[in-house]
Amino acid sequence: MVDKEEPRKVVVVDTYALLAMAYRELGVDAVRLLQGVGRGRVKGLIPVTVVYEYVVHWLRGRIPVLESMEEVLTFLTKYFTVTELSLKDWVESARIKHRGDKLLRASSDPLLRARRLSLVDSTIIVTAMRHKAPIITGDRDLSYVASSLGLRVIW
Repeated sequence: MVDKEEPRKVVVVDTYALLAMAYRELGVDAVRLLQGVGRGRVKGLIPVTVVYEYVVHWLRGRIPVLESMEEVLTFLTKYFTVTELSLKDWVESARIKHRGDKLLRASSDPLLRARRLSLVDSTIIVTAMRHKAPIITGDRDLSYVASSLGLRVIW
């Protein structure tokens, strides 16, 4: 009899979590899951938009632990699976952004009412929906909208 390999957990990782990792500001559950990603026990997904945003932060000097673009790209591709976005995903991301902005405006929290969902956040939500995976983030806007849409948010 052949043992079936247990399917790995899958998580979608936000840029906010990647930045917090560099500064050791992650929540306990996020640390545990990201350690699992590093060990290959958890599959960490990042939409291509997160790569873009992370590189912008690095270029602005906000990720001092990485010294070159080669290190940035090696970090992102060694530990995470970069997911491309189809035309259908982009259309759904636009819908999520529109709906997310409405949810934020209707929030009881005055700070959230003044915020809008970013394009990157909307693609993270679409990726999480597509893969039926939780999201690791400390971003309040993303957390609020994702939770409102029934997604699990870790951190």
